[in-house]
Amino acid sequence: MHSKWQIWDFFASFQKDYLSSVNGVIALNTFDPVCLKMVKDYLSKGLGTRILHHKIAVEVNRSWIEDEFQTLSFFSGTDCFFIHQAQDLKAETIELLSKLNLNDRFVILCYESEGAGWKKIIKDSNIATLVIEPPRFWELNKLLDFTANYLKLPLSYEAKTWILDSLENTLSEFYNTCTLLKLNFPETKEVSLSDVKSLLTLDRLDQFAMASLFARKKFIEFYDRLVMLEGDFDKMRGFFNFMQSHLIKLTDTSYLAQKPRLTQYDKDLQSTAKLWKAPEIVAEIERFNQWEIQSKKKDGFLWNELRQTHLKAVSKI
Repeated sequence: MHSKWQIWDFFASFQKDYLSSVNGVIALNTFDPVCLKMVKDYLSKGLGTRILHHKIAVEVNRSWIEDEFQTLSFFSGTDCFFIHQAQDLKAETIELLSKLNLNDRFVILCYESEGAGWKKIIKDSNIATLVIEPPRFWELNKLLDFTANYLKLPLSYEAKTWILDSLENTLSEFYNTCTLLKLNFPETKEVSLSDVKSLLTLDRLDQFAMASLFARKKFIEFYDRLVMLEGDFDKMRGFFNFMQSHLIKLTDTSYLAQKPRLTQYDKDLQSTAKLWKAPEIVAEIERFNQWEIQSKKKDGFLWNELRQTHLKAVSKI
């Protein structure tokens, strides 16, 4: 079996009890970590009486294969496996798996990239493939609609437009955003634009607006708002992680030239990247990384550092 699906078609039509009867080795490739989670959860509900285990690639070698599928197969005849990070499997290991004679068992190799290992799988007729393809650029509206419907989140047209224009147009970003909205507005008949804006902030502190301030080197305004969040380690940890991601994107925005449609976020990256030199960005990434670690440890000294950094920015006026 070699099949390709768009994510919304997969969930609408793919056989729900597929794993209850399939045998052999299957290679699964998804375009996004959240997509992998969703597909895995969907398939796992249709196991029937089979027992499913999870392994990561570094745990899979010749010895494990022999113990599990040859020497001990009599005792574990219905045990099946998801093997994660399959792109890290050695070629000889994949070869051994492809030659297994599995009766009433399956092994799913979960790939998270399309490197040399995956290309070899495509050419190997002994291993079936199941591919969830990334949406085309003109289907991002549909991706957001699918995500909202999957989570049973009724978004207004204005809310959808704001999300598409303001956030990164990826399944992970849409899923995390819609999950957050669902948790906070579980009973609402329609999530409005004001609902979205009120929530996608750090205590009314918009992450994207904050990133834009920092990227434009408006440090006083940035730290004025940041020090107001003293005491909330979890929100600060998430924000510092976000800032590192934002700064990494500033180091090279050339990929944006390949995008047919730029979001407001993309445009802001383009306009601010020229204000920074590489060593400056590296230093700031290290600073935010350290602050993220302190947030994780709930280190009270973090607030002193933030206030000191704020004062230094003010003193440079």
